[in-house]
Parts: sequence; structure tokens; C-alpha cells
Amino acid sequence: MRLIVLGSGSSGNALFIEAGETSVLVDVGLSAKETARRMSEAGIDPARLSGIVVTHEHADHVKGVRVMSKTVSSPVFISQATRAECHFPASGDGIRWGESISSSQHFQIGSLEFHPFTIPHDGVDTFAFTVQAEGIKVGIVTDLGYITQLVAERLRDCDFVMIEANHDRDMLKVGPYPWPLKQRIASSTGHLSNDEMARWLTEDFDGRAAHIVLAHLSRQCNHPELARLSALQALAARGSLFYPEAEQRITVAHHDRATQWFEF
Repeated sequence: MRLIVLGSGSSGNALFIEAGETSVLVDVGLSAKETARRMSEAGIDPARLSGIVVTHEHADHVKGVRVMSKTVSSPVFISQATRAECHFPASGDGIRWGESISSSQHFQIGSLEFHPFTIPHDGVDTFAFTVQAEGIKVGIVTDLGYITQLVAERLRDCDFVMIEANHDRDMLKVGPYPWPLKQRIASSTGHLSNDEMARWLTEDFDGRAAHIVLAHLSRQCNHPELARLSALQALAARGSLFYPEAEQRITVAHHDRATQWFEF
């Protein structure tokens, strides 16, 4: 299995995962053109996609879904509630639909086994997930207000974790957003703070994942080095068993470019 984060942030989210002959795009929050460009730069042929998975209806996750599906003729896997919220037609319009999915049912695309689970976010059926293939387990958790016991349980035994580190609480308080948006972001159904991400590392991380990617950083209310420092300090607090090679273990995903490839 290997994966690459094509972009992560409020301006657009997209993640590519492949195992063997199966390749899946998770969310298309960038334009289809920009997504295809970043895929091509990474050596990925968009025309060979096995499917597109949509985690929830917010624009930074679905902006390019319609055009991408039409362009590459790839099936879209989405829940009925999310599809209705996006006003995607049930048929026609050139979109290919895969099987209907939900936050509570496992599904499979080729050799990739997806295990979604509900997270606290203000979408109609928002889910995070683990995905498994060839004995490798990957955890993808973004767009949630706090880490529930279920989230902590599902992230155990993962070889790779992508987790949200959206904002620094102090920067959010004094930042440029209007007060209602600040309240939404900081709420239990909003976005994960650096502190909450670090709490997971301190209290619940089992130490297995060789790579931890910090994702969905706010450009106004966070800074990559602040998020990274929060993670490194949390690992250091766990002692020598968790801190070895921490500098290489932590990666920050950016909104304007892809990460490196992660291969397992």
C-alpha cells in the first residue's frame, strides 16, 4: 500500500491511496483540474482511478467531485444523506455512482477495505475511517471537534495516521474570523485543535504508526511549526519509547502542495 496527501486545508482536501491495482481518491475538495494536476505531478494517472470516496458534504471536500467523476469515469462512493445534502442527482448528469456507503458500514473497493466510523462534526453523515490492505492499516481522521473513545480505539494498531491539527486555540481567539465562525470551529462538532491532537498523542497513541501526518491546518489560526512542535512535545512526554526518530515521524500536510509518498 502507498498513499499521498494531495492537499489539506479549508481551501481543499484530497488524499490518494493505492494497493496493487486498486487506487482510490478520498475527497476532491480542490478543483478537478488542480487535483488532476497534482496527481500527474506525483506520477498518478487519474484515468486509472478505481473510485472516489466522499467523507462529507462540505465544499472543501466535494468541490471537484462532479467534474472529476465525469472526466475520468470513476464511480463515486457516497452516503445517501451526503449525496442529498450536496444536491447530487441520483442518476444522470454523467456521474457514476458506486455502492451507497455510510458512517456505520464497512465497504470494499478492490483490494482496499474501508472501515468508516462516525466522528463529531457538523455534517449530515461525516465519517473518518481506517483502510486496510496486505496487512497494513491506515487511519484517516480529520474534521472533528474532539477525539472520542471510538476514534481513539480505531486508531490503535495503525501503521500510518493522518490526524487533524486545525488551529491553535490562542490564535483562533485573536484571529480574523467572525465570532460565529470561531464558535463553530472551537465547538465539539467543529475542528481539532493542536492541544486536542497532542492530548491524543499523550494519552492514547499506541506508538505503532511510523508516520503521523498533521492535516487540515488553518492558514489564519495555526502555523505548521506550532502544530509540529505540539506533536513533538507530546511524543517527548511519553518517554524514550515514543520519541525515537520523532522528527521523521511527524509530517505536516499543506494546502498548496502534496506531501511525499508514504509506502508500506
